[in-house]
Amino acid sequence: MDEPIGRSVGRMAKARGGDGATVGASSGRTGPRPDYLAPKRARRGYGDRSVAGDAFRLRRASVGELPPLEHALEAMLNAHALDWSRTQLRNCRGYLLSPTGRFQLWCRAQGIVTADDLTTDGVSAFMAAIADRDHGPGLKASTINKFRTHLRSFAHFLAENPGYGGGLQDIGRIRVPRMPREQIAVALARDHERLIVEACATPRDRLVIELFLATGLRVSEMAALTLPNLLLSARPPRLAVTGSVYDPDCTKNRRPRYVAFRKSYSSLPRRLVDWIQTERDPHRLSPRQELFLAAVDGRREHHLPEALTIWGYESLCQRVSLRAGIHFSPHVLRHTWATRLVEAGVTPMHMMEVGGWTSIDMVRRYYTANNEEVLAAIAAAGA
Repeated sequence: MDEPIGRSVGRMAKARGGDGATVGASSGRTGPRPDYLAPKRARRGYGDRSVAGDAFRLRRASVGELPPLEHALEAMLNAHALDWSRTQLRNCRGYLLSPTGRFQLWCRAQGIVTADDLTTDGVSAFMAAIADRDHGPGLKASTINKFRTHLRSFAHFLAENPGYGGGLQDIGRIRVPRMPREQIAVALARDHERLIVEACATPRDRLVIELFLATGLRVSEMAALTLPNLLLSARPPRLAVTGSVYDPDCTKNRRPRYVAFRKSYSSLPRRLVDWIQTERDPHRLSPRQELFLAAVDGRREHHLPEALTIWGYESLCQRVSLRAGIHFSPHVLRHTWATRLVEAGVTPMHMMEVGGWTSIDMVRRYYTANNEEVLAAIAAAGA
């Protein structure tokens, strides 16, 4: 029978000595925690690449010697450079290769040099330690599961590519952490939707907020939306969604789609045309084709307008949130769009197509039921 995780943590720590002796909850001793059990860091902004983007200096392995663990991880990322998305590659690098990340700190504390030094019991103990809310940082189960997912991918790579080591072959023994099957969807009430539109300070900001609410685009898709993708003279007016800032040629579900405007924003296409002709780039200086451009910095001479980035859209929503007194983000606006369409009677199949989802179940996850409407419907039922 497998040994309980908590007991194995304490036994491993006692065997290794040093900082590891304070990891297990069963040891009962106090002292300085190892670096990989440091308290949670504040959430980084979209533009911060200081941790996840750091690169390693890889040493060349000698003949007959296994390459270092970092070299094997880099080889896995190279092997998946074509079939993984840029987001997945960046996340895997941040979790497993960041020099200041918990996994690399744990590897250094445990003296792990090659992939052969990795064991399923050791990785299981690492996950238990960083999930421990009493003696560790108490990371969320979803975060723990990301470590598990990336390390399972690494184990598959090692099994398919001899020469990098043979550790973690039985990693399937590590169970999926217990976590909620789904989260409560958050959507704006109708009066809040109106208030945030009215709180926009400039015509550009109002068009941005209205376009999110009218089409339900992801923020990564909005940042990649170009002028040729605007089919505003068609009947009905629509947008062609063909990619995102992560992959200009491929959407999240790898299927391009057309999105029409909600009836509540039927005047938006005409106002977009007028704004593009007069205010988007009045001096015709920017060669950029993205729909929304960042404000020109008047302090720098010959500074051309640049495309509004994901961080720019997030900051815009934060400014409007403070002005309206209603907290929201681009993703909340997508939830709001989905909720309004479901309330209007749009079928789940149509919702799946225009929302860019791969399953009808995603429609249910994005729909926020109005409690008052649910109670009224139950009270009026003939049951």
